[in-house]
Amino acid sequence: MQQQPNMQPHMQGNMMPNAQAGSQGQGQNAPNAPFGAHEIIGMNEVLQATSANAEVLNFLAHHAQDPQVRQLLERQAQAMEQHYVEGVRVLQTNSPMGGQGYQTSMHTQPKLGLRHPTYPAPNLQAQAPSDHAICAVALNLHKFGAMMCTMFALECANPQFRTFLMTSASLCDRMAYDLFAYMNQKGDYQVATLQKNTTQTMIDSYQMPGGMAQPGMPQAPNVQ
Repeated sequence: MQQQPNMQPHMQGNMMPNAQAGSQGQGQNAPNAPFGAHEIIGMNEVLQATSANAEVLNFLAHHAQDPQVRQLLERQAQAMEQHYVEGVRVLQTNSPMGGQGYQTSMHTQPKLGLRHPTYPAPNLQAQAPSDHAICAVALNLHKFGAMMCTMFALECANPQFRTFLMTSASLCDRMAYDLFAYMNQKGDYQVATLQKNTTQTMIDSYQMPGGMAQPGMPQAPNVQ
C-alpha cells in the first residue's frame, strides 16, 4: 500500500499568510482612538506636574519667613490646584476651558542694572531654606513649566487640549514674573544692561518697509 504524503507542512505554509493578513485587516478596521498619542502623553505629563507643583509651592510657603513671599506662594499653590482641576475636566469631557483664576499681583517697575550684587553660597547646615532659595526654586519651577507646556501644546491636534496647555504656559509665565518682580526689588535678581549707546544703536538698526514712517516719527502727508 502506497503511503500518502504528509500535507501538514504545506497546509501550514499556505495558512500562515492568510492568518497574518487577517490580523493586519483587524488592526486596520479597529476604531481609532479619539485623541492623538502626543497630546494624551502631554496632558498626562502636565497634569502630574501641576499637581506636584501645587504641593511643592504650598510646602515652600510654610517655610518662608517674609509674609509677602508666604502669601504669594500660597496664592500660587491654590491657583495651581484650581488649574489642575480644570485640566482634568478638559481631559475627561473634551470641553472648552473656563476662566483663568490667576492675575499678576506685582505691578512695580523692574529695576535695571547691577547694584553690587552678592549671591550667598549654599548653606547645607541650615535648618530651613532661606527666602532667596525658596523664591529661586519656585521661579525655576514656573520657568521650566512654561517651556514644557508650550512644547506639548504645539504637538496637540485637539483644540481644547491645545488651549489648556497654552493657558498652562501663560499661568507659569505670570507666576514666574511675580516671583521675579519680588526678587528684583529685593536685589536677589538683578538685570544686567548694555551701555546706553549700544542699546540705542541696536534698537535703531531696524527699518520699516518702504512708505511707512519709523515708529515715533510723524507720517509724511499724502500729497494728491
